[in-house]
Amino acid sequence: MRAAINAERGGKVVSLMDSAGVEWLAQAARTGVVPGGSFLEGEMAGWDECAPTVTACEVDGHRLPDHGDAWDVPWVEDGQWLRHTGTAWPYRLDRAIRPTASGGLRFGYRATALAAAVPFMWVAHPQFAAPADTRVEFPQPPGRVVDVTAPGWPVLAWEDGLGGIDAVAPGGCRKLYVHPAERVSSVDLVRPDGARLRLTWPAQVPYLGLWFDQSACAAGPVIAIEPCLAYADSLAVAIELGTAPTLKPGEPLTWWIDIGRL
Repeated sequence: MRAAINAERGGKVVSLMDSAGVEWLAQAARTGVVPGGSFLEGEMAGWDECAPTVTACEVDGHRLPDHGDAWDVPWVEDGQWLRHTGTAWPYRLDRAIRPTASGGLRFGYRATALAAAVPFMWVAHPQFAAPADTRVEFPQPPGRVVDVTAPGWPVLAWEDGLGGIDAVAPGGCRKLYVHPAERVSSVDLVRPDGARLRLTWPAQVPYLGLWFDQSACAAGPVIAIEPCLAYADSLAVAIELGTAPTLKPGEPLTWWIDIGRL
């Protein structure tokens, strides 16, 4: 697989193309996007990194912006790494993308507190193009998911029908989390022609969100597969739930995501 990066736009992966020439990521329809807007005013395409929150919130007197402070600012090169230094509070997030022996890519991550210890959230936000009949499948399905876009966050038994983009009405959207008491370590995105892309991650990434958007926010239908370090889109809520990790100076958190076509 080949990845194209725009370091000036939060290290965004703007293209993820396999050896068959299939482009997996939604492509930006907007031009002239400038820093300082909300996430919905951005490209709404490609693969963004969200830290230290997704939903705007306030933690310890710090106002954390919509989808975090990493996606809307330039990242800088530091050897093999692309680096973001937090603006909400002092932390550093590094990412390196390398080929794997199987022809895929490994996204390697490292996060470190630069002063005092701070609570932290990271969420991958790849917006995959999802034409009709595109679906998510699990090699080892979870028993339960939580619909965090519905009042009261109902717990649902997982069934294959929940994983299809067609399960969401045109103009609508839905966000599911695998139930926090369960763990999955891989998921497949399956296109209508049967092409299959697998994402795999280690135990250091304990949670998974799935965003289904039938052009409610993006220009076209997308599915975002979101491995994440904390459960809940808001860091403030994740802290209340006890799912947010803590970054400590000199003790970096490290993790990775492998991605490749099957």
